[in-house]
Amino acid sequence: MPDSAIPIAAEAPLSAPPAATLSQYHVLLATWLGGVFDGMDSSIFAIVLYPAISELIGTKSHAVVGLHGSYIIAMFMVGWALGAMLFGMLADYIGRAKTLTITILLYAICTGLCALANNWWELGFYRFLVGAGIGGEMGIGAVFLSECWPNKSRMQAVGVMATSLGFGYLLTATLNLFLGHLGWRTLFIAGIAPAFLTVYIRAKLKESHRFEEASAERKRAQSKAADRRTDEEKETLKLTIFHLFTKENRKNILMVSALAGVAIICWWAVIAWIPAWVNQLTGDLAVEERSHAMFAKDIGMILSGIAGGMLARKFGYRLCMSVSMVLAFVITVGMFTTIHSFQPLLLCWILGLGFFAHVPFVLLWMYIPELFTAKIRSTAFGFSYNIGRFAAALAVLGSGAMIRAFDGSYAFAASTVASVYLVGAVIALFMPPTNGEVS
Repeated sequence: MPDSAIPIAAEAPLSAPPAATLSQYHVLLATWLGGVFDGMDSSIFAIVLYPAISELIGTKSHAVVGLHGSYIIAMFMVGWALGAMLFGMLADYIGRAKTLTITILLYAICTGLCALANNWWELGFYRFLVGAGIGGEMGIGAVFLSECWPNKSRMQAVGVMATSLGFGYLLTATLNLFLGHLGWRTLFIAGIAPAFLTVYIRAKLKESHRFEEASAERKRAQSKAADRRTDEEKETLKLTIFHLFTKENRKNILMVSALAGVAIICWWAVIAWIPAWVNQLTGDLAVEERSHAMFAKDIGMILSGIAGGMLARKFGYRLCMSVSMVLAFVITVGMFTTIHSFQPLLLCWILGLGFFAHVPFVLLWMYIPELFTAKIRSTAFGFSYNIGRFAAALAVLGSGAMIRAFDGSYAFAASTVASVYLVGAVIALFMPPTNGEVS
């Protein structure tokens, strides 16, 4: 089949998408706001890493702060992975909207608790719980949106949702600019705000018809006596996680896990060090400089959400994924090896990195729902998209050890870990094709 690995580019020109309903716009708004607050609460620690850790452990050594910061980021990653898997499974049983509410409450409340931490491991524990909530919300939001919007307009809707993380990070940078002088704990207190979103979700959101159909199918099978169930009904009643490594799903799970793992490793073991690196470049607290650096990254992320759908439709998932990872590697190494002071050129580098490092996530949010059926979609998304966070946790610990071994050099550690992008660029060339639709 010619060019079968580039599913979007191979499609015939699409007609104008049908008008979305008010209910669909409610889902888009709720998942977009959820993503904004995901981005805000997930990035607060990165932007306050140096002042928070230096206060809690009583040192200004970048080598020691970097090492302890890596411990907390690793705990956050593990929580994210476990939460994504647990809540992903839950969403396949009790519904997307209900589980979305639980996850947002969890990460909002625990972000507020971070402000009460008295030592680094207590902060790490709260960040573990924040990660669990964010991991669950992000995957469920992408699945929910993909199931509710028509296939012809789904990619545009997911692209809009993909801008949310950038706006969330932008919100963190803004809060830091105006509240950072009040101390790092103030930013964590502001992180409680997402809890109010759950009121809107409970009032406005209904489950997708695809979930309702899968749920009805499961209930019909449960209503029958065990000895009267067909083989298909017995399969339906198996725990969703047992379906992930069947012959039908195994290749897709492994491919997505590898690609997501690469993107996640580089985000949290490379890009997460930028604020602390800015502290090092300036030699002081650098509240404004850290905020400006994050503004640049966040603008790049927002642009990638806007462009991601268009790029995927024109060039296909394979090419977009591979090229974006190669360019993210080139920009990372170029930035960390050539910049030695805080300057306008640094912001240009960071904007480009924010764009190309975020494109793989945008593509995966569009791609994963196309690979799996509704009855296991949320479980599959939670597992495949997040299993790589365990590897990311190890990579963060490794980069933290590098920082300490090389006398506090964030630049050396980040440039070294960024080579993982090249592995991902090769893997992307073997992505299984899809038909561009969510069944």
